[in-house]
Amino acid sequence: MKPRVALVTGAGRGIGLATADALAAEGYRVILAELRPQLGRRAERALAGRGTETLFIETDVADARSVRRMATEVRKRVGQLDCLVNNAGILGSGPLTRVREEAVQQMLAVNLAGPLLVTRALLPLMRRRRQAAIVNVASLLGKFGMADYVTYCASKFGVVGFTAALAEELRDTDIGVWAVCPGQVDTPLAWKTGVSRDERKNLIRPEAVARVIVQLVMGRRSERSGTAIDVTR
Repeated sequence: MKPRVALVTGAGRGIGLATADALAAEGYRVILAELRPQLGRRAERALAGRGTETLFIETDVADARSVRRMATEVRKRVGQLDCLVNNAGILGSGPLTRVREEAVQQMLAVNLAGPLLVTRALLPLMRRRRQAAIVNVASLLGKFGMADYVTYCASKFGVVGFTAALAEELRDTDIGVWAVCPGQVDTPLAWKTGVSRDERKNLIRPEAVARVIVQLVMGRRSERSGTAIDVTR
C-alpha cells in the first residue's frame, strides 16, 4: 500500500512544523505548504534526514492562484491526499480603529480565507480516499472575544464556524473535520505579543497541539466531526 499523505500549511515552524514531525512519525508522507522558502526547505531537509518522504511547495494560502498551483502540483506529483492540516496564520493586535486597513484584510485573508481556499482546492482529491481528515487550527480566541484582538478573534471564530459547516456538508462521506483551539502557544506568533522569557515557560508547547491533531487524524479521539477542541496544556 502507498503511504498515507498529509499536507500541512504554515509548516515551516511552530505548530505546523511540530505537526509535520508528528505525522511523519506515524508513517505519513508529508507535504509542506509554506510561504517562506527558507523555512520550507529547512523543514524539508530535516524531515528527509529522518527518512520521511517529504515535499516542500511554496504556497501563499491567501492567494487563490498560489493555492491552485499548489493543488495542481500535489495532484501531479503525489496523486493522493489523506490528511489536510490548515495551520497557516498570522496575528496582529491593537484597538480596531488603530489597526491598519491592510492589516485587517491580510489577517482575514490568511487566517480565514486561507483554510477555505486550500480546502476547496484539495477536497476533490481527498474525496477519492476511503477515509480522510481535515484539521483546522483555530484558537481559544475563536470561542471568546478579547479587546485589542478583534480582527484575530473574528478570523478564528470564522474558522470554528467553517469547521462545523464543512463537517455537516461532508456528513455522508468518510472525511472527518475538526478544529483545534489552543491557548497561547510558545511560537514566534506568540512572541510578537511581548511574552517574556519567564512567561514562555507557562505557554503551551507546539508539540502538545500537534499531539491532539495527530490523535484526531488517527482516530484516537472520540469527538464527532465538526467539533472544536480546546488545547490548554
